[in-house]
Amino acid sequence: MAQETSFALVTGCSSGIGKELAIAFAAKGVTVLATARRTESLKELTSQHENIEAFALDLDDLTTIDSLKEAVTKRTDGRLDFLVNNAGTHYASTSLDLDINEVSKLFQVNVFAVMRLCQVFVPLLRSSPRARIVQIGSVTRSVPVVWQGAYNASKAALSQFSKTMRLELQPFGIEVIEVVTGFVRSNLLHQGFIAPSDSLYLPIKSTMEDVKIGGNENGMPPEVFAKSVVNKVMRRRTSMEIWQGRMAWPLRILTSYFPLSFLIQA
Repeated sequence: MAQETSFALVTGCSSGIGKELAIAFAAKGVTVLATARRTESLKELTSQHENIEAFALDLDDLTTIDSLKEAVTKRTDGRLDFLVNNAGTHYASTSLDLDINEVSKLFQVNVFAVMRLCQVFVPLLRSSPRARIVQIGSVTRSVPVVWQGAYNASKAALSQFSKTMRLELQPFGIEVIEVVTGFVRSNLLHQGFIAPSDSLYLPIKSTMEDVKIGGNENGMPPEVFAKSVVNKVMRRRTSMEIWQGRMAWPLRILTSYFPLSFLIQA
């Protein structure tokens, strides 16, 4: 008897972690419904992997989520096994210098769109015998990294939402897994560190950029990160949280067993 096809919807697959997550799921025999703002950016993935298919999704426009649901429902006959909320954006500014409009855009992509995706796709997940929602979070949910307070806050909000949703979806057999991500090589900092010409923090701007950019450059390769995450996500029994990426485990120990004051001083 032929094994039933599993479907994984993975957002933000044009590059980096999302691209590698799509490849890692496909290598496991899962049919990957990969999304990007422009489906042309997914041509390499779809041409090299017959079980990766391209779908359009613009998280700045929540109406595209409803269009995506229609397309996915038609493709999978109303079933989804994995919803992987990977797509996200970054905004690096200090608390005194941030632009509230930019913060609003950040939360739109990193939090509100994820909430809507979960809401819209739960009916499809309920048709799966082992449905899992995978939230790609960050260690910054617990670590107050300077110059990215808004980003830290968005990941903390995502984490708390995921914890609460886990309780709410448990009666329906849907698991919620949070991937707490450490340093992974990516282009997440392509916008750089933002500060106006009169910022009080200009004297330390270059130092902070060197620390953050150096951390990314020396981070875990995205393909290694993705393979490990997918292996754990697809286990019959898995953890509610997966800490992955460079420095993830040391930070897990520090944030779990030591007061925040110790971490800041360290």
